[in-house]
Amino acid sequence: MRYPASYFVSKNRSLEKITKINDAGDGTNTSPARISLQAMRLSISRANMARATLLFAIWTAYGLLSAWQSHYWYSFSQHPMSWADALRFEVTYAWLWGACCPLILWLSSHFRIERNHGSRPLLANIAVHVAAMTVFVVLTKTVFELITAPPDSAFHNFTWVKLFRSIEMTSDTGVLLYAMILLIEHSFAYYKRYQNGLLNAARLQTELARAQLQALKMQLHPHFLFNTLHTISALVHEDPERAEHTIVRLSELLRLFLANSMIHEVPLSEELRILDLYLEIERTRFEDRLSVHIDVPAELRAAMVPNLVLQPLVENAIRHGVGKRSSPGWISVAAEKYGGTLVLRVTDNGEGLNKAPGSRPESGFGLSITRGRLESLYGPHQSLVLRNIQTGGAEARITMPFNTQETSEGNHAALQSTHS
Repeated sequence: MRYPASYFVSKNRSLEKITKINDAGDGTNTSPARISLQAMRLSISRANMARATLLFAIWTAYGLLSAWQSHYWYSFSQHPMSWADALRFEVTYAWLWGACCPLILWLSSHFRIERNHGSRPLLANIAVHVAAMTVFVVLTKTVFELITAPPDSAFHNFTWVKLFRSIEMTSDTGVLLYAMILLIEHSFAYYKRYQNGLLNAARLQTELARAQLQALKMQLHPHFLFNTLHTISALVHEDPERAEHTIVRLSELLRLFLANSMIHEVPLSEELRILDLYLEIERTRFEDRLSVHIDVPAELRAAMVPNLVLQPLVENAIRHGVGKRSSPGWISVAAEKYGGTLVLRVTDNGEGLNKAPGSRPESGFGLSITRGRLESLYGPHQSLVLRNIQTGGAEARITMPFNTQETSEGNHAALQSTHS
């Protein structure tokens, strides 16, 4: 409980006044304003009742434990204490501190014992708590003696000296209880602040990853556009009709890029549609020298994959594989699923990954961007590997979690938290 009970009482009275005004204005008892205010008042009342019940249970348990301790302790003395007296004294004392607890919690939340909190210096807050603690210790002990009237009460033949000594004898318990309330309230406040910090850090991490993904995509689009325009420029003088056809296909691709510019993942079927437009442009240049085989089962076409993830791999296979052959070449695009893992393969029958100078690079500009995007989306649960195949040529192999559109968001949250 962070506020005194009077705060919520004033809240309830204000809500009652507002409700009466609304009822007088519309003349009905079932207006939306009345219903909403009643619901709000009911929620506040229930919250207050729950907090009050919890405080009552805690302080009652403390009083019962203290009563058992006092009864056991005095049983070894010359004046044993009965269970009735032990319960009367200790439970009453506990309930008195329980009645003061809401105000102490309010003081703790407004006068925090920490640096750089509010406009008041730390020493001023400490002074407030020392003064409040003194008041509560004196008040609880005085009221306790008036209510319970123990045999050694200071109000039997009252003198101020007897009252002072009585308060002094039990002041250590009062100081300890006040300090415990402060410690518990500060602990809960720090824990809540820690949880909020974790949430903020996770949100910032997600926003950073999205910003990095968007930056990588903005780098990839100009790279792809440059290579496509280079293909068109080679056709302008050789075959203007084919160059015009390629420009039309390029415009369709650019429209898709703009439509998906803010989308990081698309269904595999959409990715294959983009790839088909790109390959149509490349077939214009290579004519009969390039053949493409797509082997993607229908049940895998709903899988979510990074937007524009296959195009850099196919472009790499064409440029460094099929493009270096004088004879016809082929490219194969396949998708497979192993458990919860999706595997994408792009294979060609080109020269392969040779170590000779000028041979195909294993990490070009487009491939490095693709690796960065995979890392941002899936963390350690992904890979991009290039390798030679025994029949000649090379294979690019991507592994990533298998997600559909329905499960993509939830799985990404889990993967992101694991990655961070």
